[in-house]
Amino acid sequence: MALSKRRERLEAHHTAYRITELRLNPVRGKFDAAHLKEINRRIFQDLPALGFADVSPGDYRPALAPGNDWIKVRRLETVDASSNVAYSAMDKAARVRLDQALQDANPIKLAQLKLAEFVKMLGKLYVEIDYIHPFSDGNSRTLREFTRELAEVSGYCIEWERFDESPAGRDLLYIARDLSVNKLALPHIQHAGTKRDVVLSMDQFEGNRDLPDLLRDVIHKM
Repeated sequence: MALSKRRERLEAHHTAYRITELRLNPVRGKFDAAHLKEINRRIFQDLPALGFADVSPGDYRPALAPGNDWIKVRRLETVDASSNVAYSAMDKAARVRLDQALQDANPIKLAQLKLAEFVKMLGKLYVEIDYIHPFSDGNSRTLREFTRELAEVSGYCIEWERFDESPAGRDLLYIARDLSVNKLALPHIQHAGTKRDVVLSMDQFEGNRDLPDLLRDVIHKM
């Protein structure tokens, strides 16, 4: 087995175990930045000792040098196209934006919302944090657990696992997330090449559902 495949399986095994632990014993926090960091730390806590020297559980990723973009090329399983998605520079402005976004992660206020309003608010929060992309790796797993815990204490259930039932479901979620994130990223992109790639992705997936709309399928009242 190739080294990259062994690394991938080792990481998947240990992080899946820690995510299961979080289902049984969630982080008891205020759904602020410290709460988000602790979820990331718990999920990836085993990896440094296993030789993953590039993993820093619970730490924000370093800021990009001024004038640079961070873009990811996502390979899809069921679509003969790649999805290009851009994220924040994780600079001072991005960290301020993250703290501001997390002010909406208020279980008391969210519990008072009707289902449609709750779905809209949770979708908006997810997209904001996903665009900021605070960690070097593991943002998706961290954010799914964060929103799962937030939904639960607000009286709702979010079934992220339904998207993992098939390759088509995974691609549906990826496209919805990337479309939503790119709308936030576009005004902050620094380079013409990055902007071209992002606009190409937005154009080729035009007509697909965005994340807040897609979440209507997997959130319900407890």
